[in-house]
Amino acid sequence: MMTRRAAGDSPTTAFRFGRACGTRLAGSTSIKDHSVADAAINPSAATLLHPFDILEQLDARIRERAPAAAAGGQLSEMRGRLALRLSLWNLLFSMDDVAEIIPVPRITRVPGVKRWLLGIANLRGKVVSVSDLRDFLTGRPTVQLPGSQIVVMHAGGWDYGLLVDEIVGMRHFGPQQRLPSLEEVDADLRPYVAEGFRNDQQIWLAFDTGRLLADPRFLNAAY
Repeated sequence: MMTRRAAGDSPTTAFRFGRACGTRLAGSTSIKDHSVADAAINPSAATLLHPFDILEQLDARIRERAPAAAAGGQLSEMRGRLALRLSLWNLLFSMDDVAEIIPVPRITRVPGVKRWLLGIANLRGKVVSVSDLRDFLTGRPTVQLPGSQIVVMHAGGWDYGLLVDEIVGMRHFGPQQRLPSLEEVDADLRPYVAEGFRNDQQIWLAFDTGRLLADPRFLNAAY
């Protein structure tokens, strides 16, 4: 279970700009779990919770039901994933890597960097770099829509933001849904995909942010 991370790490450099720990912001996107109907949070209690906490509670309740589901012949992962859309792709982010989800904030451009590094944002006094993930992967910038969100990821002692098209909710997949291979995944995306799943005629791809952070191109945004 994820716990709230204390904000207090000293900023170092990410993309030569602030790697910093942020705190969750009020006004973050609300999230629904479309895969397990009986895991809903009590609405009266939900009004007192941050939307990201609701997502975490959904995941906890789903995992509580996992032993019973397994006994009934239903295979399920013990840990849910954050489902989102980026361009034509349905992606899954590990909940262990997600710090918060926020509307697109005011972003300050930084001169001398590649276009996909949108700039830096101030999240309650913490400087976080914000990148257009689609632009980085494909060379085509994201057209921001009302549903666009920033997923703030954490890695070690620093946070960074990724612009995505839409947050879908939580998804759980069992081994029987796993794709046998990733040969059909787009070449732009394939290096960052750990595994894939098929559900209701849709393909969902587990995006490995560790591979993203290991890519020298992502760590060197300066021209």
